[in-house]
Amino acid sequence: MLQNGFSMGDAIGFLGRMDQRGSSFTQAMLKKLQEGIPIHEILSEEQFDKKACAQIFFADKHGNIAIALKEAGTYLIKRDNERKMMMKLLQYPLVLIGILILILFLLKNLLLSQFTDLYSSMDYHPSPLIRFFTQLMEKGPLLLSIFCVIVFLVFLFSCLYFSKNTPVKNAEWIARIPAVRFYFRLFNSQFLARECSFLLQSGFSINEVLACIASQHYRPLVKNTAELIRKDLTLGYSFSNSLSKFSFYDPQLIMVIQHGEKNGRLDQELQFYSRFCLGQIEEKMEKVFKIIQPVMFFIIGLLVLAVYLSIMLPMFDMMDSI
Repeated sequence: MLQNGFSMGDAIGFLGRMDQRGSSFTQAMLKKLQEGIPIHEILSEEQFDKKACAQIFFADKHGNIAIALKEAGTYLIKRDNERKMMMKLLQYPLVLIGILILILFLLKNLLLSQFTDLYSSMDYHPSPLIRFFTQLMEKGPLLLSIFCVIVFLVFLFSCLYFSKNTPVKNAEWIARIPAVRFYFRLFNSQFLARECSFLLQSGFSINEVLACIASQHYRPLVKNTAELIRKDLTLGYSFSNSLSKFSFYDPQLIMVIQHGEKNGRLDQELQFYSRFCLGQIEEKMEKVFKIIQPVMFFIIGLLVLAVYLSIMLPMFDMMDSI
């Protein structure tokens, strides 16, 4: 609608009339717009996605608000589809794990005590393998509880650790984790390249771009990064040299910036690079989704096999000893 000449207020009012369920929300938005509150702040107050708010904030600076809103909508749709796909992939395995935990609990409380009494009455001494599986069945719920407590404590201490550090220091730590390093770098690089590209195309200088990024609060990491790079620029460093200090950005981004600085087409090259990163992210996420469910079923299969062996092996072993 904005691309067809509608104002922001007209577009929001039209959407409110089209969907009566959200009319109160759109009326509140229109009132805030009339008070002079920027659209990105209005959406942020309504708990809108922070990345989308940041995109709209930058669009307010470079003027491509229609494009930013369209891309933010596409991003939110993709994120919702990914969430639904993840829930669909994990739903059945999680149900199986819940059933397996219930079976372990019942076996421990009903069957294991009978095995113990039977061993005592027959003066039977199980083999080490049998003892391992019976111990696994006996201590399974306890081990699972300990594991959950450890995971919770690790999560709690991680939150406390991250809250005491700067966003850049936290990102440097995350970028050292092999399993997430590739995706983390791509996400950060794609966002920075996209926003820098739009701002440069609107006539901003590098220093003005960094000042704009440092003035927003939706993405603390890029804000902190921009502040540090601006300090380096005053010391005579180039944009690419300063950015190369951060391990949470893709090395290819540094090469793109260096090449763009030399040929004067940095805005276009950053735009092409951001699209390339977006394609890489989508491709890798599809592969991850294809791997998750088979891995979950494999783990569940091993647990089922362990439970089966813990029941059957003692019976076979006692039959052989008779």
